[in-house]
Amino acid sequence: MAFSVGAARGALVTVALLAAARGAAAQATLFEDRTERLGSPQPCFDAAHPRAEGCYSSYVVAADLNGDGQLDLLFANGGGYFVPGTGAPLAFYLNDGHGRFHEANDVSFSGFSGRVRQVAIGDVDDDGDLDVFVPDAFGLQPSALFLNDGQALPRFVDEAARRLPPNLRASAARFGDVNGDGVLDLVIADWGDAPPISPGVVRVFLNDGHGYFKERPNAVQGASKPIGTGPVDLDLFDADDDFALDILVAHRKGSVELLRGDGAGSFHSDPSFPKQRGLYVYGPDECDVDGDGDLDVWLDGAGANGSLALLINDGHGHFTDESATRVTGNAGGVDDNVVRCADVNGDGALDAVVGSVGGQRRVFLNDGYGRFALAPSGFPVEHEATLGLDIGDLDGDLRMDVVTAQGEKGSFLNRLYLGGPGVPTDTRPPVVRALERIASDAPAGDAFVHFAIRDAETTDVGPRLRTVALEAEGAQVRAVFLGGDLFGARLHLANRPLSYRACATDLAGNRACGDMVTYTPDRVRLRVWGTVSAGLAIVLGLGGVAARRRRQLR
Repeated sequence: MAFSVGAARGALVTVALLAAARGAAAQATLFEDRTERLGSPQPCFDAAHPRAEGCYSSYVVAADLNGDGQLDLLFANGGGYFVPGTGAPLAFYLNDGHGRFHEANDVSFSGFSGRVRQVAIGDVDDDGDLDVFVPDAFGLQPSALFLNDGQALPRFVDEAARRLPPNLRASAARFGDVNGDGVLDLVIADWGDAPPISPGVVRVFLNDGHGYFKERPNAVQGASKPIGTGPVDLDLFDADDDFALDILVAHRKGSVELLRGDGAGSFHSDPSFPKQRGLYVYGPDECDVDGDGDLDVWLDGAGANGSLALLINDGHGHFTDESATRVTGNAGGVDDNVVRCADVNGDGALDAVVGSVGGQRRVFLNDGYGRFALAPSGFPVEHEATLGLDIGDLDGDLRMDVVTAQGEKGSFLNRLYLGGPGVPTDTRPPVVRALERIASDAPAGDAFVHFAIRDAETTDVGPRLRTVALEAEGAQVRAVFLGGDLFGARLHLANRPLSYRACATDLAGNRACGDMVTYTPDRVRLRVWGTVSAGLAIVLGLGGVAARRRRQLR
């Protein structure tokens, strides 16, 4: 085949252009600023100080609060991080399904205003919609427990006076089933009598199944008082794969603390958990970074010189700080405030997205083995203070997006970032991380089976899934969320084997099921063994008769 020099040069030019285009794409910003979709001005705008447009926002969570399948936004606002300051309204944004938001605090939360550090979201009364706990960190007003009426334009009614004990000072809170009854309990980090310098304590309130809470006395053994003051964050997660929730507590002064749960509502402090080398941890996260099936721990600001720290789980809930060998481009002294796990580049490995007060928002990409490198262009350069962030598909294009809560300095303008061309659409199904095996000596009747699901990002309200169930004998048994990444469903056990598996479908429509496991009750094993034994006895007996006959013939 003839091939001219000119054609060769053209081919080379084409290859060079394609390579340049790929290089440009590689350097493209992963997340693009679309803050205008939150509307302007944002709540707390003061015409006398136009540069401080937004509220002092410490925390943001994306959750479907009106049941339309789209992620809405709720910002915790008010005061300062460690001083009461001025109260501010909640900022509640309803999503139109295309990533444009309408602020609706006045209608949905009756204009609630306070000094809020965090909120907790979960279905506490088992009616199928999400409710919201809104604590006041400084105890200057009662905390609120808003129950959702389930409407397209949701209206939340504060029923804290009837359903919760009074006088809660909660800087951080999560819902999760801590005593194994299948309903969401409430765990809070209480700042004590003189917040935030008084010793902080973790308190546990058990749900009666109808959304009424009563404190469990002395729920935490080996109390956290000597370790830190002003606990600013807590997470519920299963550190040791026993299907019981544990608590990770981050303190204002002191070290991060791991409280191990017994599955019945009691916790004890684990002295073996690594001590942080940096000053503060504000927003840790837990996920499987190295693909071995257990949950590792990211700590913002806990490493040397305030850098990120990555603690690797050995599979039994014992952690080792491996930041130095696993994270490159890990700058110290930038005052990171939050880290989130998310599969940003769609390769099936969970990357890390970091928000910072003193530096730039950053993305660390995972090589699939739990080794991380700083992405060159994660976000547009904006040196403002990020105190919280959340991740999910906010505009319906199946790409991951990011929303940030801004405070402490700068314009206080909360920001929305949509995934750009460098962020692929979500085509990966959820992963069944673990499934509880029913013990062979379990009695007949209903058995509550736990399992863990991982999806493309971690959140404080659990994996965002369209459906989640146990599949047994071809039937689907609906599961309930239990906190962290745990779910559970009831199976009926009879006097026969039962095979089952966990299945889930994410919001992008990707569906997956885990491996099938089989429960065989002891009584069936004994019956089978009895039958086999009887058969062996008959065979052996016949063999003995045959042997006697052979001897007689001789």
